[in-house]
Amino acid sequence: MTGGGSGAWLRSVRPVLDPADRVDWDQLAAMETELDEVLTTHPIDLPSGAERSRRLQAVRRAMVERGFLVTRTHPPLYAVLAQFICGYRDIDLRDAVTLGHGELIDEHGHPTIRHRWVPRVAAGELAGVAITEPHGGSRPAAARTRATLGPGGTWLVSGRKKWISRLTEASVFVVFFQDPAGKLAAAAIDAAAPGIRRQPLAPTGVAGWTWGILDLDDVAVDPERDVLRGDGMFLLRKHFASYRSLVTATGIGAAAAVFDLVTASLTDRQASGDVPRLRDSALVTLGRTHAQLVTALLGTAMAAHLAHSGTDRAEQWGWEMKAHGIDAAHHAAAELGLLLGAAGYQADSPIAKIRRDLEGLLIADGIHDSLYRSAGIRHTTRPSTVSEAWPEPVAVPA
Repeated sequence: MTGGGSGAWLRSVRPVLDPADRVDWDQLAAMETELDEVLTTHPIDLPSGAERSRRLQAVRRAMVERGFLVTRTHPPLYAVLAQFICGYRDIDLRDAVTLGHGELIDEHGHPTIRHRWVPRVAAGELAGVAITEPHGGSRPAAARTRATLGPGGTWLVSGRKKWISRLTEASVFVVFFQDPAGKLAAAAIDAAAPGIRRQPLAPTGVAGWTWGILDLDDVAVDPERDVLRGDGMFLLRKHFASYRSLVTATGIGAAAAVFDLVTASLTDRQASGDVPRLRDSALVTLGRTHAQLVTALLGTAMAAHLAHSGTDRAEQWGWEMKAHGIDAAHHAAAELGLLLGAAGYQADSPIAKIRRDLEGLLIADGIHDSLYRSAGIRHTTRPSTVSEAWPEPVAVPA
């Protein structure tokens, strides 16, 4: 990596994160350069709305067309660092270079479904995931969305999913529901299928993609072709063990951008004489925040590695590092913003948007207190009873 910005952060951790040089750092640097060029062509400086969504989709298509799609062939660390780079520019770029929730279809879908959807998502379309329901997101196995037997061996899925991201942009949803036998299952469902209705809501953060309610009314599903292979809870937990690290890296990248913006501003104000001397409390905040963000990034990379290797501790580390990493990023943005004074609280300040987005990530893909609690239970449960003791994950997807 060359230059300043996000590259400077990654250079400092490269010897620890990648001592064997398994990551193609030249490709990562090229991705960073190309992303900046694409953002010049498709600026995303609008606060929210359909036009911002359209530009984000244009950025995604341009990046995958230029060959920067992150797939399972890349080392897990590469995906983490790519998300850090994207988050450094804008948290809403979390879908710019990955399959996102399309990974569920790619890894667990019937060949027919993979052939239908994976090339489209890999070409720039979006996959959404529908787990959370109005009664809460912490009990997916108690989903009220259910399938009943339909004509010709089909299943008819009905229910309401709430707080669903990529609501109007997604071409396909991975929907979790109770199958006719009462077991949790997941299916890839065309977003344009008859019986699907979408009702957008207005979020306060991470508003680049639409968000809201997904209603399903007797949506036909082929249990042999559309339903993903494997137990629904296993699929959900395995997917989020990996996905949470990408969300976390994106949030840490955004906080790193705040750090650089604030330190550059303070340096310039000292050089101009506007600020004769920085207070010791400000210097302490800068030193502490930098250490917190770097260690959070290191922990997130470790969690991604464990998820990729499939160890029995992978989910625990995913819980802990998502909670810790977003906590650290959110706290950093809040504390650092104070060092800019009133300028950091203007409506058009990038720091104000980052703070709103990070507040959203405190809830998305697991409320941080619930994730800490889940990890705590794991630490205090005997191995012989761990499968019964682990709570179901909270999953309000980002």
